[in-house]
Amino acid sequence: MKDTMISGCITNIERYTLHDGPGIRTTVFLKGCPLQCLWCSNPETQIKDAQLAYFRERCIGCQRCIDICPQQALIPQVLDQPIDVDFNLCDNCGACVSACHQNALVMIGKWVSAEEVFHIVKRDIVFYRHSKGGVTLSGGEPLCQAAFAGEILRLCQQKQIHTAIQSCAYGEKNEIDKILPYLDLAIIDFKHIHPTAHQEFTGQTNDLILENILYIDQQNVPIIIQIPLIPGYNDSDEVLCSAFELARGLKHGLGVSLLTYHTLGVSKYKSIGRSYELPLLEVPSTDYLQEKIKRCKRYQVPIIQFMGDDTAYD
Repeated sequence: MKDTMISGCITNIERYTLHDGPGIRTTVFLKGCPLQCLWCSNPETQIKDAQLAYFRERCIGCQRCIDICPQQALIPQVLDQPIDVDFNLCDNCGACVSACHQNALVMIGKWVSAEEVFHIVKRDIVFYRHSKGGVTLSGGEPLCQAAFAGEILRLCQQKQIHTAIQSCAYGEKNEIDKILPYLDLAIIDFKHIHPTAHQEFTGQTNDLILENILYIDQQNVPIIIQIPLIPGYNDSDEVLCSAFELARGLKHGLGVSLLTYHTLGVSKYKSIGRSYELPLLEVPSTDYLQEKIKRCKRYQVPIIQFMGDDTAYD
């Protein structure tokens, strides 16, 4: 009998998602990631533990939090003006959060059991079955909490709920093995085909990632290669051609999903005391993705677009 009290740290459970796999899905965002992509839109999921976030625009300057902080990381300004936070001093204890009535100070990340997560995701089982949807574990990186992720997926499969992960595939094989038996689909978020460029943009080379993609394929798990298109970084014909060749060589590859660059996560960096290191790029026009899809059709690999009740294969 499995231990359903296995716990993990999550940031959010988002119901009725349409772009994290086939059909209508519930997406669970786990904390922790071994990569630090320059364009990451979920920087709050990169460290494994809960962390403080400060939303300055909500702060009314009441200063209730000042004396509570044991690290003296909260810096008062003129009364009724927003405080400052020294994230170098903050140890993420969360003591200040209870004193903030405006939700300017919040903890991102909550420890829950696999059973608690399953209790939430199973509420929408009728929608999964109607739309051929299911549950997707995202993040962050599910492999950073492999035992926790595997237990959630096991519970889902027991109820015939389709399971998927969104993963960068960077992890040890013994961690992957904790997930594979309960996995119906692996969506691999693939950043760049060249090792040096991959390291420059993410902090790690892609050698282990390429090994793990082949390993997952050998275990008969369907794979979708998902490419976040970052203009000027990984959207050239040369890079895309190599990525499509990788997808074409997979025995259980279903195709490639293309995502467009966006800036929705930029504001999150400041709230956790970090800077967005990628130079702000111009957000691609609405025609950009369709143009890329049209050009990539020549590689003769299915291009997959998730759209809720339907999944399009171009």
